[in-house]
Order: sequence, then C-alpha cells, then structure tokens
Amino acid sequence: MRRGLRHGLAVLLAVVSARAEPRVVGFDRFHAAAPDSAGGRLLYNELGCVNCHGGDTGLPSRRGPDLTTVTTRANADWLRAFIADPAGQRRGTTMPHLLANRDAADAEAVVHYLGTLTRRNPAPPRKIAHLNAELGKALYHTKGCVACHAPQSDYSPPDGRPGAGEFSYGAVAFPALAEKYDVASLAAVVRDPLVSRPDGRMPRIEMEGQDALDIAAYLLGITSSDGEVAPKLPQSTPDAALAKRGREIVTTARCAACHTPPTAPQVQLVALQRTTGGCVDEKPAAGLPRYALSPAQRSALLAYLAGRDASVTPAQTVHGTLAALNCVACHERDGQGGPDAARRPYFLGDHNLGDTGRFPPPLTGIGRKLQPEWLAETMAGKRRERPYLATQMPVYGAAVTNLPGLLATCDARQETALPAGDAAAGRKLLGTHGGVNCITCHRWGQRASLGIHALDISNLAVRLQPGWLREYLINPAAHRPGTLMPSFWPEGKAANREVLGGDTDRQIASIIAFARDGKGLPEGFPTTAAREFELIPGSRPIVLRTFMAEVGTHAILVGFPAGVHLAYDGRDCRPALTWKSRFFDAYGTWFSRFAPFEKPLGESVVKWPAPSEAGGARKFEGYRLDDAGVPTFLISVDGVAVAERFEPGEAGTLRRTLTWNLEAMRSFALMHPPGLTVRESPSSIPGRLEFIYTWP
Repeated sequence: MRRGLRHGLAVLLAVVSARAEPRVVGFDRFHAAAPDSAGGRLLYNELGCVNCHGGDTGLPSRRGPDLTTVTTRANADWLRAFIADPAGQRRGTTMPHLLANRDAADAEAVVHYLGTLTRRNPAPPRKIAHLNAELGKALYHTKGCVACHAPQSDYSPPDGRPGAGEFSYGAVAFPALAEKYDVASLAAVVRDPLVSRPDGRMPRIEMEGQDALDIAAYLLGITSSDGEVAPKLPQSTPDAALAKRGREIVTTARCAACHTPPTAPQVQLVALQRTTGGCVDEKPAAGLPRYALSPAQRSALLAYLAGRDASVTPAQTVHGTLAALNCVACHERDGQGGPDAARRPYFLGDHNLGDTGRFPPPLTGIGRKLQPEWLAETMAGKRRERPYLATQMPVYGAAVTNLPGLLATCDARQETALPAGDAAAGRKLLGTHGGVNCITCHRWGQRASLGIHALDISNLAVRLQPGWLREYLINPAAHRPGTLMPSFWPEGKAANREVLGGDTDRQIASIIAFARDGKGLPEGFPTTAAREFELIPGSRPIVLRTFMAEVGTHAILVGFPAGVHLAYDGRDCRPALTWKSRFFDAYGTWFSRFAPFEKPLGESVVKWPAPSEAGGARKFEGYRLDDAGVPTFLISVDGVAVAERFEPGEAGTLRRTLTWNLEAMRSFALMHPPGLTVRESPSSIPGRLEFIYTWP
C-alpha cells in the first residue's frame, strides 16, 4: 500500500547533484555564481547565525520549529537519526550538526527529552475516512507547491513535462517523508505549516482539510482510499533519566538560540571573535556547529562579516526579504525572479488571458501600485484578486509584517495629482455604450464580465494608487509584458474623444471617481431590474448547485416557496447558510464562464458553525427528492447512514429532521445556527430528532 516517494526528485537530477551544504534557494539563485556581501547577509540570517551572534540583518526572523509538539509530528526513529546527522537525514537542511563530537547515545537522550515536552493525553485524532492520492497529485502540482519543491515525474502538466536542463535553480528537498510522518501529521503540516513553524519559510496555502490529506497521501505513496488503514506514528513513553540527560545536552548545545524549549534557559549572544576555527571554517573547532558550507557560501559569509556594519538600502532589504521567503519563485521584481522555464508549465489558470491568466503578477513597483492597506491585507492572506490562477498567493504570517512598509518606502516617488473626476463620465467610460468597454473583460463586483474573465475592477479606487493606474492605462505592456490589456490612451492621448473632450487625465480620474463614489453599474450590463435571472420558488422548492461565499464549491441551494432557504455544503456534509425572503440570483451561475462565489439575495442570513472535530468522519452520499420536491441529504458519519431533511415550518420557521441508528451515533456532534431560537420537537420514532429554528 505504501510505496514511499518512489517518484522522487528524478526530474531534478540533472540540476541538483548530491550535496551536503545547506540549501538557501535565494542564495543559490542570485548569489552562488558570484558570492558577495548581500548573499552572505542572506545566509547569516537564514542559517541562524544571527540567532547566536546577534546583529540586525533587516530580514525576517528565522527561528526553528516548535519543539513542544515535535514528537507528535515526527517519528522518534527519524528524529533520532536527524539529530545525529541533520544533513545526512535531510539533504540541504539549514540545521547544523550540533552533536558531531558527542557520544552517539546523545541523540537518543535528546529524543527522550523532547518527548517530555509534549502535552500528555492529547485529544484522540479525528478519523480519516477517505484518501485520494490521485487528486493529491494534481493539487501538489498546481496549487503552488512546485514553485519551491520539485515537480514529480508521474505528473504531466497540460503542456507536457519540461526537460531537466530547463531548471535554473534547485528545489527544497523533502526528508524521507514516509519515515518521518504519518498521513495525519503530514497533512497538518501541509495545511498550515505556520502552526509548528511560525518563522518557517514554508507558507500556508489556503486549502480544505481533505485537500491536505490527499496531498499527504500522494507524497507518502498511500494508494488505498481508506484512511483508517494508513500507517500511524508509533507512540512511546520517554525515560526520565534519559530525558534529564537530554535536557542537559540541549542546554549545552545552545539549541535555544534557534528553538524555544520551555524548560531550557535562554542563551546569551556569542561575540564574533574567531578568525580561524569558527563556524565558517571548513573544519570548525570541536563543539561548534557544523554547516558543511560550500566554497561559495563560505566566501559570501566572510564578505558579509568583513563589512556587516555597512548601511543597507531599502531596495537591498526588499530584495533580501523576497529572496529569503522565496517570493521570487512565483513573482518577478525588477527583472529578477519568477518561475524558471521548467516550472512555468505547472502554473495553470485561464489561458484566454495569456500569461496574465496563468502567472502571478510582477512585484516591480508594487509598493507604488497598491494602496498601503490593500497591500498589507494581500500579504496577510485577506485578499485574493485573481481567482482564475490555480497557483494561490500563500500566507507567510509574521515574516511579512514589515514588508508592505518596506515596499512602500522603496517604491515611493513624487506623483502628479490627477484633476477632479466626474463619476457620471467614469460610468460611461467603463461601459460598452460609448465607453472603452472595460466590462467586456473585467468583472464588476458581483457581475461577471461580458467576455473573458479578468480581475474585478469595482475596487480599483481602494486597491490602486492613482499615479500608478494612470501610467498603467497609458501603457499596460510596460508594466506587464505579454498582457492582453490594450491601451485606450496610447502615448497619453485618449482614443475616445467624445467623453470630457478627450482629456486623458480627467477621463482616468473619472473612472476612479465612479469606482469610489458612483452608484449602479457601468453601462452595458444586461439589466436584471425585472428579476429575469432571479429564482423565485413557486409551487415546488428549487434545488440548485453553485459556488457560494461562506459555503464553497459544493454548495447545494434549496429555495422554498414559504420564503425560508438553505445552502447545504456537500463537501463538509452540513447545512452552511440559511436565510429568509428572496432566494437567489442565477445570473453568474448560468452565464459566467467562471462562476463567481455568489451570495444569497435575501435577508437575515445566518451562518451555521463548522463541523466539530469530534463529530466523526463524514462522507456525502447525495440527496433524494420526495414527491413534493423537498430534498433529503444523505451522508455517512463514521460509516453510519444519516438522513437530514429541511423544510419550512409554521410561521416562517425552518424544520430540520435527522434520522439515523441512534445507538451507533453517540459520537455525532450536532451543531445549530447561532442567533436562531432552537426548539426540539418530540419524536416517537426511534433514531429520529426534529428541530425547529425560529428567526428573532
């Protein structure tokens, strides 16, 4: 069943030869060929030198992972081997060899000490009902994982696999995953690595819990779809005497310089005094960390240490930060970075938009392009403006706290203010009736574009800075080569002379004014004033599948003639939203080539809580309609069949009926929507519960 990572890193063998030196991708890509002080600064930060010796690199802090839960994430045998020889167990690791001159039994003692840090009697793990390694393979190769890690030889992107010679920089290697993790522990790291590695360089990519399990199953080589038969991490009890010795070893080895063991004292900084025999030397003195640096890394570090008090410009700090976090694996800035030729085929999206529909936008001038608040929210993962990109913008957590301000400082320039705008003129310019047809390609809020699916421009006034927008509209290709966006103001001259006399600056200011202050829609959208696309339940309920905000891509809507409605999440097997009054506008679902995430039309919308972790493993089995058209949703919980039916009750209430084998459903955690009055209706039928929900 478990074949390991047999697909391996075969496609990278021509690029990444056997190597023991620590891998810092930003150094390898931008500094290894010509080692310099900037590359040394990056290494000094990323290898943890700054944690022991101090100094201000200006780059994001990088401390090691949380040790208090490490024995719940990693197999003790793997930990023992890793501590005894980090680079031998994970090639390219940035953790130095700290026990190189110590007794071999010391690694065993450290593992026992780490076992004492783990909270005893943790909650039992949630059962894993289903795994799909084939889906995990596709997700691994398209969500963005391969921007840093290696594409695997058993997956072919739509345009075919690249040749090995097209890799211009190597990948972040995996450890022996099947020796370190089980499927649950690896899935936890895949879904949110920042939980255990707040300063880690692996960011969080937003995904469902099942997606993370499927990716983990693929990486571990688990071919069975039954998650419960997958191997589990063995449990062990630490030995008190060994744990005590392990604590002493951790303290004397200064592990707390990079990690934060709760029982070890903080370490004092060590002044840089050695000129020979130090950590940078090819043969460090006994007791010092061993990094097995390459000649290029050693040269760069020495260059940095020789002049580390020299001032650093904001531009250099920005470049170092983007290299440290490997943002340049996906984004280009000032002609550097972006995916190399071998990784470009794995960036998928809307080919109708050309390269802009597949690749993340450049970061050149981004601090001048985006409004400061918008830039900060984007980096915090609160904004996603390009849903047509399969590769998602990840979240780095605290590592990017200072980056928006740095970018704003670095990219700032003196701007010429635009004149006052005319919102009415902006409405016409954006539309198709005598305007420049922006809505042909761009969506406007909840309204899909009339043609191809470019990003939403209804928020341009709060998203973009006016000076940058003016330059972009005059010459889009100068800011993003290969864009399909034409210029309607070539060389600064308006192509449309009918609006505002062809005054370029007033026209652009008017577009901004309408986006900021205007009412209604740009001219040219199909009218929906007569509710021609609104679904109004008549004599029978309406059941419709769609994408819906707060529900996801598996939303099943049920609209009842009585005016109470429901959105059921077919993925998580739960009611997700309920509301009253008007039901749903199907315009986007029926007519958009890329269906947007819709919202209910009605009022008093209530969101149901997510399923409890203790609620059992759920699987959606579909739904059936009775003669009146009322659906009953069919799910299984830990293998037990459950039927869940919703229908209107008296006086605008919603009735919910669940039917199951009650004896077998003791673990089922029943959730109710907050804010509604819940009344249990007595039932004489065994294995049935009925609830009535009333809006205040």
